[in-house]
Amino acid sequence: MRSKKKRPHFWEYLLINIFVFAGIFLLSFILLNVSLLSPFTKAFGDFTLTDLYYSKVVNQDKIYNGPLVLVNIENRNRSEIALLIEKLETGKPKVVGIDAIFPDRRDYSDSLLRQVISQNNNLVIPYIASFDSLMREARSNPFFESRSNSYVNMVGDRSDFTTIRYYYPGYHQIPAFTTAIMQLYDSALANELLKRKEHKTEIRYYGNLQNFVYHNYDEVMDPGYNLDSVKNKIVLLGYMGSALAPDKISLDEDRFFTPLNPKLSGRSLPDMYGVIIHANIIRMALDRDYIYVFPSWLNFLLAFCLSLLLMPLFVHWFVNKALWFQLFTLFFQFTISILFVYFTIWLYARVNVKIESSVVLVAVLLIDQFLAFYYHLIKFLKYKLKWNFHSKLLEGAH
Repeated sequence: MRSKKKRPHFWEYLLINIFVFAGIFLLSFILLNVSLLSPFTKAFGDFTLTDLYYSKVVNQDKIYNGPLVLVNIENRNRSEIALLIEKLETGKPKVVGIDAIFPDRRDYSDSLLRQVISQNNNLVIPYIASFDSLMREARSNPFFESRSNSYVNMVGDRSDFTTIRYYYPGYHQIPAFTTAIMQLYDSALANELLKRKEHKTEIRYYGNLQNFVYHNYDEVMDPGYNLDSVKNKIVLLGYMGSALAPDKISLDEDRFFTPLNPKLSGRSLPDMYGVIIHANIIRMALDRDYIYVFPSWLNFLLAFCLSLLLMPLFVHWFVNKALWFQLFTLFFQFTISILFVYFTIWLYARVNVKIESSVVLVAVLLIDQFLAFYYHLIKFLKYKLKWNFHSKLLEGAH
């Protein structure tokens, strides 16, 4: 008989936990659908704990020594870009990716650019796809006869304020720009990317422009430039700032917000050019350094199980330590939150696993509030409405 009395009230713990998560879902629904609160929900929705890893933990001083070279096309005209490609091709790179679109015809320089494109089979020239109503399709003019059929789109509602964290390696049977480059460079590595097509893929960021081998236009066109530095490598051409004003940033440039932005919240400027984001993706593919992101259902399951595991302790404090309940729970929630934040960042940095921890933290932080609400609800049901049931909370709370 004694052991039976001390048996854990598992089913009530489970019921309380379901009540807690029902309350959290209801609260989140209200927050997401009340227009007055939308600026706050957007601000928090565009932040994850792994941003702390990029801003505070990751070493952003190392230069990547792999087979990847970046070249800035600056504001050069088409004849200059054609001469640049022509010179780089004499160095026999494996692939040349050109993050630029030539939508219209202009002058005689178009013929020179067309000739260079037609003479080299290792060029990848992408386009902007229109997969949804947020983006208008933009392609190079058919005159240039580009054989590439790859898109540069990233996952983000608006590039002017959304942080770019994900992309699709392939979509609607079309490869991404970086996937098309890898197909020409190494088919085995490209096949690993193609297995992820149609699946949103987390981008592993290593650093900004200073973390890659980089040359500007004049350096490459200089007669003394060592063309062996691009042999059998991937060369990425794209706009990475004006040579005349390298520190001046224009709002209409091809720049995006990334987790490397030094300002985690509040007003800031986009921190990375699109071609450098592609360079980070290519490095991720070259190093096979992919991140496994917990699916939503697994995040919720983790939060639910952790909350259920902690529930007996919270109930015990609520029933037997009523005077100190708020103090105990506040200290415990703070400790658990700090440990979980550290664990999340460690898991991301060391094991390449990402947990979307917001649901876990919200569950831990709101257990005590919903537990008190649950107590008053069942008290009302039992003593006011005369429902006949047993509860550990009502039997022990005082």
